[in-house]
Amino acid sequence: MNRKMFAPGGMKLDEQGHIEAAFAQLDVLDFDNDVTVKGAFPSKDVPMSAYGHSSWDGALPVGKGTISEQGEWAVFTGQFFLDTTGGLDAYNTVKSLGDLAEYSYGFNILDSGPVDIDGTAAREIRSLDVFEVSPVLKGAGIGTHTLAIKSDAPGIDAPYAEHASWYLENVPAFIERTQDRSEFRKSEGRTLSTKDRERLEAIASLFTANAAAIWHLLGSEVEKTADYVDQELMAEIARLAR
Repeated sequence: MNRKMFAPGGMKLDEQGHIEAAFAQLDVLDFDNDVTVKGAFPSKDVPMSAYGHSSWDGALPVGKGTISEQGEWAVFTGQFFLDTTGGLDAYNTVKSLGDLAEYSYGFNILDSGPVDIDGTAAREIRSLDVFEVSPVLKGAGIGTHTLAIKSDAPGIDAPYAEHASWYLENVPAFIERTQDRSEFRKSEGRTLSTKDRERLEAIASLFTANAAAIWHLLGSEVEKTADYVDQELMAEIARLAR
């Protein structure tokens, strides 16, 4: 069995223990001189091992999830078992570690071969079988990141305060995630894709229209500051879309 590490950043956990993490970038040379191509990862359910892959030695799994390919990334979407001692301990440990939390996944290679990447001898991984994902002490992935540690948005019947709090937390989290994505692409000499830019422009338009409605609800005294706040937010989104 092979293992590869990945080190997501900006870790956040909700009370339900959901996690969504990009754990392998496709078609990119990693620290092991491997290039895992698109289509290599199966869509399948996998357990989350106890810390340091210790479930291979008999420790009970601490969660489970699904792996799939989403664009240029392989993604793990899962949840800690908060109703078990091991799952709750793992959740609290990862929560306390924050950005220090790192992960690894275990797999077998089904199809691979040698390849030359800009003069570097590498291995092209065309197909693999992933067995599990595990929190570990030290990871060594390239460009991996947490997409979201998420909870579902509250429904229309949720208390108003809960609904407002969800947006207060998740709108800044989205901006922060977009900043991380933009900075990572810049480090590779790239910019956000056309599709990402179109989404940001649509979101900016939504923010503008709905911000005006909210300021109107708050009354004329607060509305005087709307232009400043709106310009500040739009400037940040415009910077990310460049």
